[in-house]
Amino acid sequence: MVVETYKLIHTIKKMYPVVMFFKDRYFPDGKTYYSEKALIESKKGGRKVAPFVIPVVGGIVMDAEGYRADYVKAPYIAPKMPITADELEQKTFGEAPDSGRTPASRENEIESEHMDDLRHAIYRRQELMCTEEVTTGRVVMKHFATADDAIRDENYQVEILQFYDDHFGNVYKFSKPWQDMTAAEKIQEFYKISLILHKRGVHATDIVMTGDVSMDLMTDKEFLDFYDKMRVKTGEIDQKALPSGVTRNGSINVNGVIYTLFTYDEVYEDLDGQLREMLPKGTIAFLRPGMGTTAYAQVTFVKGTGFKSYAERIVPRVVASETNNMIEVQMFSRPVPYPLDWEGWLVANIYDSIDDSGDSDNADEDEDITTHTDDGLGMKVKTEAEIRAMTRKADVIAYAESIGLSGLTTDSNLESLKGAVLTYQDEV
Repeated sequence: MVVETYKLIHTIKKMYPVVMFFKDRYFPDGKTYYSEKALIESKKGGRKVAPFVIPVVGGIVMDAEGYRADYVKAPYIAPKMPITADELEQKTFGEAPDSGRTPASRENEIESEHMDDLRHAIYRRQELMCTEEVTTGRVVMKHFATADDAIRDENYQVEILQFYDDHFGNVYKFSKPWQDMTAAEKIQEFYKISLILHKRGVHATDIVMTGDVSMDLMTDKEFLDFYDKMRVKTGEIDQKALPSGVTRNGSINVNGVIYTLFTYDEVYEDLDGQLREMLPKGTIAFLRPGMGTTAYAQVTFVKGTGFKSYAERIVPRVVASETNNMIEVQMFSRPVPYPLDWEGWLVANIYDSIDDSGDSDNADEDEDITTHTDDGLGMKVKTEAEIRAMTRKADVIAYAESIGLSGLTTDSNLESLKGAVLTYQDEV
């Protein structure tokens, strides 16, 4: 049995690579830090023009537009799987009943299988973090102490990775219900989105859709006919299957802007055992490869008589317990996926309410502010504006507990606490 952490780290790196379409394409791996915090740097695209100056001046200083740098406490992902004596005494998957193998000879094989399973689970979590950032602008992370708490979704501490200030300005609302649009109107909506991104200095190249949106477009005769003109090169519909629940549908030309169409229908099993979609049904996202990156923080745990830190993307560990007569295979990762430009994409949903303001640049409008409501117990629920105006952590935590949200601590920053309360109010 291999137990040395450094050897296990190199073993993990040599395992067959796992293809994660969303993370690999849009949030590829970046730096790893010897710290519990990761440095994230973002910058708006910007479209400033250089000034003319008198030759003797030598130049005019331009401000760094929209630059932001923050140190973010990295989340902890730490799944584990036990290896018991009973498990080793049983034949492994695919092993002949009369193989004659001993429990000791099966140990390394089962250890490597558990490591691979845990590795896949961590990658799925990272993939989900990336899809949540694209659709909501933040990742709500519930940290549990036990597996039972995770299954029951209780007794957790909330941390939030949030990449916007007052409101999430990357949501586009269609000017007409999707099901009532003609093919030409849908393409016009795509062009409006292109114009908004162009104004922001962003060049999106991908349109990522869920299966229901893809089926709607790929069965729309008018839409297919538009991209099948004999003498006009407007695009090509040519569906090809890719790994990890992804299909490439071809490319389209939206008034000079070329997009590659992808259908993304990957699912995951949540902690309660239910299968859920990585992207909510009805999603259409306008993205570009490399729009973000994933930083990692160090992992620290007891090794021998002291603590040891490892700055790696995934850190495996094997711990033996003679008292419990078992071995635990553990896996640690502290990823922080983040966008390089917090205004660098747009996302829409065909089931959302429409924009009736008459303004095509609707992605920059303020979110609706909830009004005072009564919960039936005589308690008034604060509006979003009131929560955002709170300036003390203790006040936010006290209000959270008054509406039934427990687990918040002063270890989180003020904005994360406010975000957790708003998320809880929306859900509950």
